[in-house]
Amino acid sequence: MKQIIIINDSTPEAEHAAKFALAIAMKMKADLLLANTIPVKLLQQITVPVPAPATEEWQSLLFEDLVSITDKTAEYKPVINELDISEMNETQLAEFIHMKGIGLIVKGEKEILTTPQLPHLNIQSVLNKVCCPILLVPEKWQIKDIEHIVYLADLRYCRTAVVSYLVELAGPFNADIAVSHFSAKGLPNMEQCYAEDVFNATIGQHVHYESLYFNNTKERDLSKAVDVLINGMHNDLLVVVNHRYHFEEIIGRYITDAMPQNLTVPVMVFPY
Repeated sequence: MKQIIIINDSTPEAEHAAKFALAIAMKMKADLLLANTIPVKLLQQITVPVPAPATEEWQSLLFEDLVSITDKTAEYKPVINELDISEMNETQLAEFIHMKGIGLIVKGEKEILTTPQLPHLNIQSVLNKVCCPILLVPEKWQIKDIEHIVYLADLRYCRTAVVSYLVELAGPFNADIAVSHFSAKGLPNMEQCYAEDVFNATIGQHVHYESLYFNNTKERDLSKAVDVLINGMHNDLLVVVNHRYHFEEIIGRYITDAMPQNLTVPVMVFPY
């Protein structure tokens, strides 16, 4: 992962998510791109009554904040750049993300869904058009190092590429990864021995990571299973795949600006 893009709509949840993105970037030796959905010049003209000189470079407050809190003793200090995407539509933004080889999109999520007062970016539409995952960060989640990652999938459709990406993310944090099998709607449960054989054949032989585990979930109510994964097993990053059963059951048909109330930890959504 070389670059992380942060969707900055100048909200508290965007600021919160950006700080988590900075922590990830320092660990993964990636750079940051702050994608402003509102022109910085317009924001500063609203908040600052005296116009800045024409030669002054316009920088967002979030940009300045990220620069100031970057750990100067860290092994890697991310390069932070800004981009005005206020005139881009979802297709143009997706093309830019693809062209620049962005490895991760980060977006803050409100606690309660409200009607947007400013031009709104349809992040679901962007996700449908890109190859990299999006990380949704709840505004009330306390920023910390990632320790436990769980990928929710029906093992019969588990993606090796997703697990490989998670290994790249988990390594710098020394985090563990669990692939948690939860049968998709209409499909039978898998017996433990058979499930372990399938996991070893499809994932274990192709992805090598010391702290990679498999969990065969028997609970048929996915909302209850998610509660156990978050509050009982203390996973701090949930992973699902766009438009799949697990995504639609825990998030809904599409991503909005607010996370469902039972999702109190970050959720990573892969597009494939």
